Amino acid sequence: MTTQPRSKRSGALEQLAAEGVGLWLDDYHRGRLTDGSLDRLVADGLVGGVVSRPAAVARAMSDTTAYRDQLNRLSNAVASAEERVYALIAEDARAACTALEPVFRATEGMHGWVSLGIAPRLTADADAMLDHSRQLAEMVDRPNVLIRIPATGRGLAAAGELLAHRVGVHVTSVFSVQRYAQAVDTYFRGLERATADGHAAAAVTSLVSLDIGHLDTGVDTLLDGSVDPSAAALRGQAGLATARLVYRRYEESLGCSHWRSLVADGARPQRLLWTSENAPESPRAALDRIERLIAWMTLHALPQGALDALDRSRGFHGDTLSGEHGSACRVMDALERAGIVVDSLARDLEAAAAERERAAWDRLLTMIQAG
Repeated sequence: MTTQPRSKRSGALEQLAAEGVGLWLDDYHRGRLTDGSLDRLVADGLVGGVVSRPAAVARAMSDTTAYRDQLNRLSNAVASAEERVYALIAEDARAACTALEPVFRATEGMHGWVSLGIAPRLTADADAMLDHSRQLAEMVDRPNVLIRIPATGRGLAAAGELLAHRVGVHVTSVFSVQRYAQAVDTYFRGLERATADGHAAAAVTSLVSLDIGHLDTGVDTLLDGSVDPSAAALRGQAGLATARLVYRRYEESLGCSHWRSLVADGARPQRLLWTSENAPESPRAALDRIERLIAWMTLHALPQGALDALDRSRGFHGDTLSGEHGSACRVMDALERAGIVVDSLARDLEAAAAERERAAWDRLLTMIQAG
């Protein structure tokens, strides 16, 4: 990733760079383009990727005039509200891909990506997810675009097909080690199919995002209702323990013979992105998340306010995930004794994440229909 001159970087930014942690902009919308803030963040080496979310687009439509001209043009076109949403986010993505292209080229595709999602109504149908994802990627028509797909059974089936056809995939809504392991297997299989068809492994890219804040909230709610005397002491620990186990699984995946054969063909690691699906996440909550989740080759998606606060921060305590497998297992064992199995709760959290995404998308559709 491009780097900012050392004299201009805060202690926190220097430390994160030394720990191999990359930063993304999480509340990206067209206003970040018109006011020049995305270009500044990229030029200063602060961000190496962006996430475009319907909630951020809806807020920008309410608070700025950034979308007015395109909306006026689309109002005269024969297109559904959903098609107009796709037109908006595709244009946003093209501009962001262009802004990040220098990073993408300089890092040979390790950084410089733009993530955007499809309509949540499609998640019950793997074929529909596949078709719409490919169409959206074709609309954007840039090499550094990723399509967000939820880590459900149907979602992972669609993700595998997309990867096999060299469409970059951002797997979301992972709340357990089990789901993460399935996402890793999906990536490996997609790579194998792509290379078997004669494509370069380096042309296949994926990342996986985890939201430990909602995991903590879900577990803590159950702990509050537990009669186990040790339950109170376990509050706020499930998310970090899961992150540590996921990172251990990430390290194991890069050490297995299966991966070694893929990387010999030029494959890139499937990166881990820590994020929050709160809209918007407060700067303080985002900085607290970073404090808990620091490890080599991981990514954090942050809102603009958190990036500004991070630039003023003095620093963190270093790697929090590596070598913590034992402590994480002890937390999980204690949670099971209290009657809480994170892998079981994860399915409820997946459904809740899908509902949040549907609500954000529906708000955007309603705003477009209202003109």
